[in-house]
Amino acid sequence: MKLAIVGLFCYVLTAAGAPAKDEVDVLIVGGGATGAYAAVRLREDFKKSVLVVEKSDRLGGHVHAYNPGSGLPVNYGVQAYLNRRTTKQFFKRFGVRLIDPDFADYIDLILATKNIDFKTGLPVHVNYGPVDIFGTPIGLLRYLTLAVKYQPWFENGYFKTGKVPEDLLLPFGKFLEKHDLGASLGILRNFLWLSDPLNTPTWHVMAVIGEPQISALGLGLTGPSFKWPETHSSETLFDRVLELMGDDVLLQSTIASSRRTNKGVTVTVQTPFGQKTVHAKRILFAATPSPENIAPWDLDKNEKTLFNKFSWETLYVGVVNNTGIPSDVPGVRNSPDSSSSYYLPEGSFCDAYDRREDRDLWNTRVIGKAGLSADVAKEMITQSLHTIGQAGTYQIASPSVVAFASHGYTVPKVSSEDLASGFFNKLYALQGQRNTYWTGLAWAPDYTPVLWDFTEKLLPRLIEGL
Repeated sequence: MKLAIVGLFCYVLTAAGAPAKDEVDVLIVGGGATGAYAAVRLREDFKKSVLVVEKSDRLGGHVHAYNPGSGLPVNYGVQAYLNRRTTKQFFKRFGVRLIDPDFADYIDLILATKNIDFKTGLPVHVNYGPVDIFGTPIGLLRYLTLAVKYQPWFENGYFKTGKVPEDLLLPFGKFLEKHDLGASLGILRNFLWLSDPLNTPTWHVMAVIGEPQISALGLGLTGPSFKWPETHSSETLFDRVLELMGDDVLLQSTIASSRRTNKGVTVTVQTPFGQKTVHAKRILFAATPSPENIAPWDLDKNEKTLFNKFSWETLYVGVVNNTGIPSDVPGVRNSPDSSSSYYLPEGSFCDAYDRREDRDLWNTRVIGKAGLSADVAKEMITQSLHTIGQAGTYQIASPSVVAFASHGYTVPKVSSEDLASGFFNKLYALQGQRNTYWTGLAWAPDYTPVLWDFTEKLLPRLIEGL
């Protein structure tokens, strides 16, 4: 295993330092799941020359796997994938078999996770509402009906035009009240990775907790299920993508400046070995359009106006061990003792600990407002456990964060007023201007297979005339 890691490290340095092309058909900014997918499709299937510029030392973006030394790896970024056609084809292409998650373990995590107020460390009796004779929260069935009704607004992107339904403009808390959906949180709570969900427009919640996600759980609907790699590491796929793409990837590199015109694009790339100039016929921007990422770009007034409307959150993910939490506890969830707020935390907080198999290894995540630092997030992970121990809820041992990663700025949101005025129609109108095309989490619901399907819709337009 050590030899394999050393070999991969050497390969990464070679890929990052190898002479890259100075002229390409398409320059791809961002080598996350979407950028990596687009690179393979463009070069291998459409026979276009590409260069990927990625700021980290690997491809894959939000995929992270921790190898504890024995037993299976622990995914602590992207956990599973909607088993769509694009998903199956892309994984098969790289020889990565997809398998069914352990559904029994997942149901146990949903139904038997302990609710604890992380500020006091004390257990909280959460009552989301009545269930039907099959044990399904009645509110969830109502939510399902609405999710199906509004799915056209989120189908592989935000393409639908027309008047946005009032329900999608309501703050999510008001939406729950209007339709008596409180009981739905018994399930939906596990998908709510937001710092202030009750005041977030329902549009931004339903985009990522909608018909495809609930359908994948098999809750009364047909549709693709969730799958994950047989290797139990989502990094496997993107390690193989990097091996294939080779010198057409610049790792640990960023854009220093850009000049985009109707005749082509010139970009200065900052690499670990200095700056290089790249001329491209077109650019595919697959990175997050966060303030940091777009700062070096030659944005026009319209682009600035639209991107400045986004508000952002921060997400950190990790693995913690040596907690001492009893082995029969599958998960611990941050549930403030307040029924009026549906037991949902807000602000910046450690959200949950989810046990991995029967080991004292736990996935965890910290959700926060934009600007939350990594040091503060790490402290929240261990401090929340110590608070639980000090309250006497569990005998906490000596927890340690053994894996940690930043997902940077996430959950791009705009106001209900902007949504009502056709924000995404205006955003989509940017496609193709000055030979620039856009994909990623600001352009479609933030689920990898959904982003791949969005990119599939974009590729024919991107390559037209090349």
